[in-house]
Amino acid sequence: MYPRHPARTASTERLSKLREVMRDAGVTGYVILSADDHQSAFLPDHEKRRHFISGFTGSAGDAVVTLTSAALWTDSRYYQEADEQLDCNWLLMKTGYSSLDNVAKILVAGETDYYVNIISISQTPSMQAWLASELANGDVVAADPKIATNTQWAAWESTLGTSSINLTALEERLVDVIWTDQPDYPNDTLIVMNTTFTGATWLSKLENIREQLRGRNADTIVITALDEVAWTLNLRGADVPYTPVFRGYLIVGLNYATLYVPPEKVTQEVRLHLEADGANTSAVVRIKDYDTFWADLQELNNLSTGVWLPSAYSYASGVSRQIFQTIGQSIRQSLASPVLLTKTMKNDVEAAGMRDAHIRDAVALCQMLHRLDEDVESGRQEWDELRVISSLADLRRAQPLNHGLSFPTIAGFGPNSALPHYESNNVTNRVLNTSSLFMLDSGGQYLDGTTDVTRTMHYGTPTNLEREIYTNLLMGCINLASTRFPEGQTLNTLEVLIRAPLYSMGLDYGHGSTHGVGTFLGVHEEPGYYRANEFGMRLENVVTVIRADVSTTTDNNVTYLAFDPVTLVPYEQKLINVSMLSGRQLQWLNDYHARTRELVGAEMLRQNLTNTYNWLVRKTQPIYAVEGLNIGRGI
Repeated sequence: MYPRHPARTASTERLSKLREVMRDAGVTGYVILSADDHQSAFLPDHEKRRHFISGFTGSAGDAVVTLTSAALWTDSRYYQEADEQLDCNWLLMKTGYSSLDNVAKILVAGETDYYVNIISISQTPSMQAWLASELANGDVVAADPKIATNTQWAAWESTLGTSSINLTALEERLVDVIWTDQPDYPNDTLIVMNTTFTGATWLSKLENIREQLRGRNADTIVITALDEVAWTLNLRGADVPYTPVFRGYLIVGLNYATLYVPPEKVTQEVRLHLEADGANTSAVVRIKDYDTFWADLQELNNLSTGVWLPSAYSYASGVSRQIFQTIGQSIRQSLASPVLLTKTMKNDVEAAGMRDAHIRDAVALCQMLHRLDEDVESGRQEWDELRVISSLADLRRAQPLNHGLSFPTIAGFGPNSALPHYESNNVTNRVLNTSSLFMLDSGGQYLDGTTDVTRTMHYGTPTNLEREIYTNLLMGCINLASTRFPEGQTLNTLEVLIRAPLYSMGLDYGHGSTHGVGTFLGVHEEPGYYRANEFGMRLENVVTVIRADVSTTTDNNVTYLAFDPVTLVPYEQKLINVSMLSGRQLQWLNDYHARTRELVGAEMLRQNLTNTYNWLVRKTQPIYAVEGLNIGRGI
């Protein structure tokens, strides 16, 4: 008899109870999104309905439950994790594919109660296509219109409508009905951010928004994304683990602004910060109870002539279906949020703060890497994944201005490193040794910046294949980091620069290569390679976009841009096959290490971390074109 996988959640009873509630509501199919009323990617525990019903803990993935079946869609970062956590009640839909042909159901003989069904051969259907194939004419599919985006809803409606399946908006949250121990929301009060860290007042940000409203002949905008609300008002919160945001809506008009927030989060300091008790003018932000937002939103139909509703753009999902439908079509404008586009351009204070935060964060990470270098290879002390996670968190907390981690640390040794978003636990925890790779993806929150850095190490002798893959990943990072490109290009057009070295080996990875990072806000991937049940590796730096110093006159006065590294942590030299690097790539790497040694080393000496500084000097020695010279842990 095969044992139940230790990470797998038994979902039979929960699904049975949910289906009873669905029958009572007259619903045949029910959509459970991994999102909240603000279309957030990262959620407070109270909002993790998909996790509760399925047992799948990944941050990306949506579920559908019918009266006879259940399915979950997720991307390649979570394939293996979902396969290990879902039980046999669930079909695992691997996104990136699109039809029901050649369905594969992978079961372990004799233990079908314990293992998940996987649809992964050929093409995976969309959620709405699968529902259309599962349900009959006249059946009812329900979803929460406050959670679903308008873009999602329109796609569902288009497909289901042609199948004569009814899509209905259901505000009653059916999972909540059966979730008897659903956690409460955090009750932490808001944090006021000084302009020492933000570089701009909230009033100047509101005026920028109003200027863009005038340019669009609109008089009101509804801001729903939590990071945009927090950034605009120079406030932070603690409603979402690892991301310092709070539940809130912001409506900005030409002559007023109103913040809707749970009243228990508002202190006198916050009221003074927003001038909330002053006259109702453009220089004041009124504060109202979070629950009054919907009535005021409806009233905009009588008060406004043009209402800007943020649409989907890049990682932003746009407003919910409910918000979109509440505003009449004649005054509704659907455009990318001006806040989203503005906050990506860090001002001078934010940019300087990000650099400072990354230097301090690099000190903490290097302290951890130094300890592992000394202990794992020698066997002096035993380190497992959970101990690394705990110790690194302590080291970050000891740094000035730290406010915890920016996401759960991914510390995967050996086979665990093959899971892109692996989270170690008491069951899966592995001891580090000299036999395989160790991938460490981590970050910190600081009042002056947010960090996200990944490095892959080996504490023994790596194989030639491991070195070849690592070097190709590094070459992809260097290719992108050292390129020059005309203003107006998107990162999609530069994607091949990162992937080309892996392509040369016939390899690839299934997630994105880039994402933005906020200033004491959100971390939203990065070059990597993952071989299931064997190993994985990933490299990740934060960079800033700067004007390029081009040596020749450009045509048509085009501005050229370049990337400048903000993350400064050494690469693992023993994993680098120097013979594969071009002279230009090798020069970039040596320059990067020299800069790391100079800036991070100075902070180490300031903090009296002499031993770690000496380690850093060894790890950043120049690498020469003749392989074997100055390669490894020292000289």
